[in-house]
Amino acid sequence: MIVKTKLARIQEVVAPQVERAEIRGQGAASFIYATNRGRAVEISEHNGGFWLEFWAEGDDYGSPTKEMTVESADDAIQNALRWLRGA
Repeated sequence: MIVKTKLARIQEVVAPQVERAEIRGQGAASFIYATNRGRAVEISEHNGGFWLEFWAEGDDYGSPTKEMTVESADDAIQNALRWLRGA
């Protein structure tokens, strides 16, 4: 499955740098859920790119603090790590 392959690559890069990063869901509904120091991010494939949703501690996971789409896996990794590290 192409979605899993792209997400697996992102997960492999992000996981060693944060508290938790795991792939959830199945097939086209797969996404990465990563947490670090009271922050969370979800990364899913979206129209050939990636959709990121960001939460901060205390958001109760209702609505994300911010959302963005990026075109490449590298952009998804950079933005996810920046958020998870508190920048």
